[in-house]
Amino acid sequence: MVQTVPLVVLDWEGVERGQPLTALHEASAFRERLEALGPVVDWGVPETEGPSAKAALRERMTAHGANALLFVEAGQLFLDTDLVRRGLTLFDPERHDVFTQWEHCRLPVGVGARAVSASTWLELDTDSPMQAYDLVRDQPRGRKFAYDTQQRVSYEESRLDTRFGPALGAALEVCPPTEWNLAGFLAWSEFNAGGAVPYAPRGAAARVDERLMPAAYGFESAACAVFPTYVMFDITNVCNAACIHCPQSIRAEDGGRPEFLGAREHQTLEAFQRVIDECTEHDVRFVRITADGEPLVHPHLFDMLEYARDRGVGPVGLTTNGSLVKEAQAERLLDSGLAMVDFSLDAVREETFQQIRVGLRYDRVRENVLRFLELRDARGADVKVVVSFVKQEANAGEVDEFRAAWEPLVDEVVVREMISNVGLNEPSQNLWPGWDQRWPCAHFFRRVVINHRGELKACPIDWEQKTVNAPISAQGVFEQWHGDFYWSHRMQHLNDAILPSSACSECPDWAGTPWELGYEKIIARLTPQAAAS
Repeated sequence: MVQTVPLVVLDWEGVERGQPLTALHEASAFRERLEALGPVVDWGVPETEGPSAKAALRERMTAHGANALLFVEAGQLFLDTDLVRRGLTLFDPERHDVFTQWEHCRLPVGVGARAVSASTWLELDTDSPMQAYDLVRDQPRGRKFAYDTQQRVSYEESRLDTRFGPALGAALEVCPPTEWNLAGFLAWSEFNAGGAVPYAPRGAAARVDERLMPAAYGFESAACAVFPTYVMFDITNVCNAACIHCPQSIRAEDGGRPEFLGAREHQTLEAFQRVIDECTEHDVRFVRITADGEPLVHPHLFDMLEYARDRGVGPVGLTTNGSLVKEAQAERLLDSGLAMVDFSLDAVREETFQQIRVGLRYDRVRENVLRFLELRDARGADVKVVVSFVKQEANAGEVDEFRAAWEPLVDEVVVREMISNVGLNEPSQNLWPGWDQRWPCAHFFRRVVINHRGELKACPIDWEQKTVNAPISAQGVFEQWHGDFYWSHRMQHLNDAILPSSACSECPDWAGTPWELGYEKIIARLTPQAAAS
């Protein structure tokens, strides 16, 4: 790896200059600590504005042979230079565009530094290196990041802001720390809780990390940074069909042993109820009941739906193959508080349906869907109906015909690309641009899955349960969402440094999981109450 030779840019923009900060700089030997990292250039003061300042910075960069611009805000009193040096060993300016110890990192805000490679700044030609960094963060596709992967503090401690401000300044005047670094800040904040404040976002951002700091490939809402807004239940691994594209019929997990969520709790619904109860405490925008099989074979499906309804969680959606949704079941579904039913059909012609959805009868499934629509409309029920179609070789010529047949009848027709389901079957051709430049998989940032054993797993297409973390009975969703498991996997994806032992290492499905698309976006469109909550 190429050694990082930084030019330190001291950024004064937005920092209140004056005696308190000047005194604290002197007390903390702030300037001397910066100079230990490399030559220092001030930025954001009157004498460093305009085109001449940009040219002067480039000249300084060339004169010192710097291959990176390391920038530090003037209010970073607790900048830990030892941690910065260690972090920079992860940064290769010839490979990476930017380096950060801020976003997606387990450090209090302001303890570490950020950097942009000299070549990236020159390529983007922004007015300042900080603007180049922001541009890469906000338009990350095709860029390479180097995040500090060391987990040095807890999630709660990482939310603290160490930068100069009124509360911190006043507390430091009364009781200064013994050291101006991470250890010194943690020791000081333990006895000065009034001076240590959580990071407060300044305005909205497209994506954020778990502390709500603007971040590349972050959570897609501030609410989701705290708790997943999409909770999915795979309530059984049993199915009454053997669809040719579905891993349920082409793999033998646990030797094919049938399981139902709740069966391991003596036929109670403890795991389901615990998760639903936890959802009531957070901004959850969609609960999806589905399965590594067919959810209507579960003997307690309606008990689950009614419990979610009674607890006020929602909107709740159900995904089914439609074969068991006869009139009695349709009536119960319409009574259950469901906001949406998604029928997986995959064909519009009978011969194609019989070829793909082995074990089901086309006429019966179609009749069930049409009867459900009739009952819904007769009641005036506000239940959205979706039909879905997974593109594959057997049905490739039916997409337009499928849309034409169902769009007049249902609320949405969803046509999906075939993915490999973590290597279990052959994906269809990917149609999204940039697929040859890997991006982090959105599954680790958007939702959680509770499997048929009552365990939390990260990946909804992981049929072999390789991304399982822990049983819900041992750790709740919030604890796991901010725990070591998720943090480690997110960092592997963000750094494009996935461990060989990970289920993600050889998985091609990131290319079929663009950040611009997602099932939750369909829900937000069909159920405005989910988007507005």
